Amino acid sequence: MEGSALISVRTQVVLDTLIGSIAHAVAGKAGEPLAAPLEQALAMAGDERRQMLARAGYLTRAVELAQFERAREPMPWLAEQLDARAIEAGSWSEAAAALATELVEAEPSERPEPGDHRAVSWKVPGPGGHVRHYLALRAASDGGGDPQDPEGKRSWLTGFLVHCIAEAAPPVAGVGSG
Repeated sequence: MEGSALISVRTQVVLDTLIGSIAHAVAGKAGEPLAAPLEQALAMAGDERRQMLARAGYLTRAVELAQFERAREPMPWLAEQLDARAIEAGSWSEAAAALATELVEAEPSERPEPGDHRAVSWKVPGPGGHVRHYLALRAASDGGGDPQDPEGKRSWLTGFLVHCIAEAAPPVAGVGSG
């Protein structure tokens, strides 16, 4: 990726340190209540297990924002894409869930490479697609599922993207939040 700040690291070091510390921070936030439009968007991820993974992805993005300055860079492209769907969807929650699902469908199930145009996990500012891939696998494993099941990663990434969408275009209280 031209002009990026990518560095080469050993996978085991990332798994042992960064992934573990972020996963621990996410676990500490697991019971925190979310605003109704956010809860509604996450509920659209599917059954209870998928909703739990989506919530873990959502909370992971909150941890990224707290830990990585680069993660706080704006994402106007998400706001633009949400605006295009909001009129059709009728609510922020439906539009955000639909956009997140659409973006997730393009994401490779395997560990994405930085130059892979399909990998939204690399388009979001922060620690990068490899870190997010391993966090999704860990969340799926912690949830009692198979970490290699692509549905687990998709559910986690859906929640992650709902947070990103809320950063770019927050739901407005009382307007389209149903």
